[in-house]
Amino acid sequence: MTSSGAILARLLPPLRPEWRRMIGSYLIATTSLCALAAIGVLTALGVGRAVVHGEWPPTVWWIALGALVLLRTFLTWREMDVSHALAYRVLARLRMALFDAYSRSVPGRRREHSGRAASVAMTDIEKLEFFYAHTVAQIGAALTLFVGAVVCAFLVLPVAGFVMLGGAIAVTLTAWAGAGPARRIGAREQREREEQSERLVDALGALREVLAYGLQSRVVREAVAGTRRSSLIARRREGIAHLVDGTRELILTAVVIGVIAASLLGGEIGGAQAASLPAAIALAVAGVAAVADAAHTVSELHPLIASADRVVAGLHRPPVVAPVDRPLPLPTGPLGVRFENVVFSYDDRTEVLRGWSIDVDPGEHIGLAGPSGAGKSTVIALAARLWDPSAGAVALVDVEGVAYPLDRIRDDDLRRTVAVVEQDARLFHGTVRDNLVRGAETRTDEELRDALTRVGAEGWITLDDDLGEHGVRLSGGQRARLALGRALCREPRVLIVDEITASLDAESERIISDVLERFQGTVIAASHRRETLSRFSRVVGVEREEVATTAGPPRSR
Repeated sequence: MTSSGAILARLLPPLRPEWRRMIGSYLIATTSLCALAAIGVLTALGVGRAVVHGEWPPTVWWIALGALVLLRTFLTWREMDVSHALAYRVLARLRMALFDAYSRSVPGRRREHSGRAASVAMTDIEKLEFFYAHTVAQIGAALTLFVGAVVCAFLVLPVAGFVMLGGAIAVTLTAWAGAGPARRIGAREQREREEQSERLVDALGALREVLAYGLQSRVVREAVAGTRRSSLIARRREGIAHLVDGTRELILTAVVIGVIAASLLGGEIGGAQAASLPAAIALAVAGVAAVADAAHTVSELHPLIASADRVVAGLHRPPVVAPVDRPLPLPTGPLGVRFENVVFSYDDRTEVLRGWSIDVDPGEHIGLAGPSGAGKSTVIALAARLWDPSAGAVALVDVEGVAYPLDRIRDDDLRRTVAVVEQDARLFHGTVRDNLVRGAETRTDEELRDALTRVGAEGWITLDDDLGEHGVRLSGGQRARLALGRALCREPRVLIVDEITASLDAESERIISDVLERFQGTVIAASHRRETLSRFSRVVGVEREEVATTAGPPRSR
């Protein structure tokens, strides 16, 4: 349990702004649980006096009992209200922290499955939100109640205190005994669900291929088989949980019998003690039941531990770009790009670039050519500082040749200066207007319509048209033009384009090439299309270990 607690504790720092609310939730839960226990003890005390002495409880007893019932009712409502509000805040905090971690560590570079990343961001964090918003407070309240009940038991009926301690130890042992098997089975269940999620993400992402190749039945069979395996594992886990819960019920029954038997054998019952015995039993049951509830909750945490472990791993992903140290302000005016002895590899594997150097002057338009896998897209990503090189440097340069290394430029300044349009650029769900203003400062509708005109889109779409998910209603050429228009709305000084004409018809390719040719700034465009490359005064061949230039030699410095 120590390692599990350590994993859950590692998610507390991102939740620091919510600590005060979490403490408040614990205090409310503790007060509510103590009020419930007090109601049980007070009721048992009144019944005991009525049975033993034949007396109705005094007026103060009725007032106290009524006040406790009202307090418990109010606290139950308040606890639900606070925990639900806190759950949404926890959900937002963890997702924001996870998104920040992903923004510093692009998953694509490490070839991670998007289904697994989505499962962490959605399913795993949703499991954890209720734990930190409600379960932690409930466990803390249960343990606090137990400590208070034990102290009271020793003061009122010492033998009951010893019975309570023995019952609590027995309950804790049942939790420890069942935790190991439950955790192992729960881990298997979680792995099965993850694999199922990956299969479904793959199938939905390749829906056209599934339909074209008639793979529907196979996808369904795999999904059904995975669901059956998950259900079988879940039943085994539930069987262990039922066995442990049944054992705890037996322990609670033994505590009641133990309090009565110990009191009889110890000769502590007589007169006032007999009247208070029901209260002592109620107190013992409340205390041990609190421990039993806490133990049951802890024994059910194994899915949360696995989820928390994955979220922790996501939050502590090594960044692909180092934090900016001693940032430099960028000058006004045109900017070029300089690669100096750049080395880069994916996951410390074969180097894609080795000693790669080139100067792109401010305002110059160059094309990058080379076979698939040569490193064109890598050059694009490095120029936009989506990744950092393994060695060497990438910098922006002004008209006087002064270099501004990318790792010395604030991210906000860099994103305002450099815009990237990738081959598979995604459009966001929403209207055309929503997409064009993404990442840009406030733009008027006139400016947005001008961007549509520049990319030749004004005739077939309007600002208020809904694009659907990923622009599904558009053709490839239309999506490429809107993605380029979105980049132009940011008014960058350096425009980087990666193979956006690769799968387009000749007319779409011509329109996009015209836009790039007219762009007033620096352009770096990777392409294997002759029409696209023919528009550039310089075309640089990208290879793994050297640079070949088809329009003049590489510039030396």
